[in-house]
Amino acid sequence: MNRFTTAMVSITAGFILAGCQSEEQQDPQPEQSILIVSKQFSLAAVQAGDITVGNIQAPSLDAINNSKDPISFVNSTPSQQVLVLPLSNTSNESDEFWMTVSGAELNKGVKFAISQPASIIRVAPRANNHSGALIQSKSIQPQQLRLQKVGDKTDSKVSYIQSLTDADALATAGLDDNSSALTLSSSATAGTYKLTVAQPLPKNGQYLLNVKEKGSPYKLKLSANNRISSDKLNVPFTLQLTNSQTTLQPQASLKHADGNIQTLAVEQINGQWQAKLPTVSNMPSSNAGLSEIQVNVQTQVNGQAVYRTVKTAFKQYVASAKLSSNVASQWQAGLPSQLTFAVELQQEGRFGVNAALTGTDSVGNDVLILTSQSAAWLTTESSTISLDLNTDAIKNSGLKAPFKLKALEFVDQGQMVRLSYQQQALTMSL
Repeated sequence: MNRFTTAMVSITAGFILAGCQSEEQQDPQPEQSILIVSKQFSLAAVQAGDITVGNIQAPSLDAINNSKDPISFVNSTPSQQVLVLPLSNTSNESDEFWMTVSGAELNKGVKFAISQPASIIRVAPRANNHSGALIQSKSIQPQQLRLQKVGDKTDSKVSYIQSLTDADALATAGLDDNSSALTLSSSATAGTYKLTVAQPLPKNGQYLLNVKEKGSPYKLKLSANNRISSDKLNVPFTLQLTNSQTTLQPQASLKHADGNIQTLAVEQINGQWQAKLPTVSNMPSSNAGLSEIQVNVQTQVNGQAVYRTVKTAFKQYVASAKLSSNVASQWQAGLPSQLTFAVELQQEGRFGVNAALTGTDSVGNDVLILTSQSAAWLTTESSTISLDLNTDAIKNSGLKAPFKLKALEFVDQGQMVRLSYQQQALTMSL
């Protein structure tokens, strides 16, 4: 080999060696970029509007969701709606009333007040199990209904009924409970009326009497908590009859999803109405469905009788678990990649956690980046649940620390109930 060839080989070998050395020197850089850093944080203090639980208990009812498969989902295009505080109260208003009456009472005549013409009266058969066997009451044809005004001195042949509607027509409108209805005429002015039937009904039959006074100025408004813990002895609620300053004397009942109805004692303490929950069986028999509180009012407004019924639903639950204030975080390339929450619980079950992550823009505003949710089967020995955070989505957002965890929700999926919620849960930076 001549000197020129030897020199070229040496130079080429040098470049190859230098290239290898250069690649070896660059290898640590990608390794460093995927290095995971851990850091501990504490959840923020509970603020007004947040939802919390106190002492935890072991649920006694069968769980709805027993799946032990973990799931995790990150949404990188979330809606601002996720940052809206969940309502802890539910409000409803009513311009109607309901009465449960027997066949014997309808045979004799049921009296009730109507506050305006053109109201609608509906009668629906109900099942009766008072004898130990479930008996479906006989339906009533609308032509069998008779309506009289109590104390009316005019011609007894005056009709207060404008029109009749049978069960088929009502079913077409979505009321498929085999009911019949009548609409009052304009001559049916405010007062007390008596509803009877032309042909006698079985005395032990049960019927729902519903009177709808559409457009009435007198509406009964009820507001109550939409979640009631099993250790609560009372259901607090507010009650108001519009266009009236009359002092109300409400009657309340509790209906569970299984159809069981219990009368509740009602009292007013420091201006707040309280319905006392039953001490023997204050929980429903199943986690499925909602419980319902129904409030009835019979009062006088400017010498005129007004009947109203209003209902609102709520979830009755056991405070089965709660999040610890300690949160473990993992970071990748200076961005949060996962948060792990410790959970205090007394009985194994399926739980879920959801939250929204925000970052800080150039002028210091919090901007929503993503939402994350996960669910897992937790036990007393394995009681942590993690939220994954998409570092690519965080990087692409261009937002910087401090990152904030908002709308942190913790749910018991066995009971299908929200256990806690924090609007401003955590502020993070390395």
